[in-house]
Amino acid sequence: MIDVSIHEETKPDERGIARVQKNFRDLNVSLPDLVKEIIEFFESEKFDNVTALKTETGYEIIAGDSHNYKMETDVQVTIEGTPDDFTLALTQCKEEKTHTTAPMMLAQMFGLGYLYLKSVRSQEAIQKLETNFRKKLGGMISQTQQDREIRNP
Repeated sequence: MIDVSIHEETKPDERGIARVQKNFRDLNVSLPDLVKEIIEFFESEKFDNVTALKTETGYEIIAGDSHNYKMETDVQVTIEGTPDDFTLALTQCKEEKTHTTAPMMLAQMFGLGYLYLKSVRSQEAIQKLETNFRKKLGGMISQTQQDREIRNP
């Protein structure tokens, strides 16, 4: 199994929310297969909306509406680079889900406590997702390496 913590750093994104970023070198990983593994991870974690896009620099996967994680924002995984040298980052998407006027009435009734508690729970859910993602990432990379070796002996 790959030790993914060697090249790990956490830095804030544009909104100041922690961004987990990992750099991988000399692994010879099939990036399309890695994208499939990440999609399968999100589907196993009961995310309803999972979208993968090929970009100029790599891939982007956006996942939202999970039954296991109650988050106010979607999450995004970006993969940039080549099979031998790539960076993988897990972040929160910038746009928060819109709320109806009902939460505003609740906020007035409960003194913003409801919205604050909801935000705290969302952050806890994102931290739980990051932990579970880190635990599975090494296995996902190992699996794509094995698949590539089988196809190209």
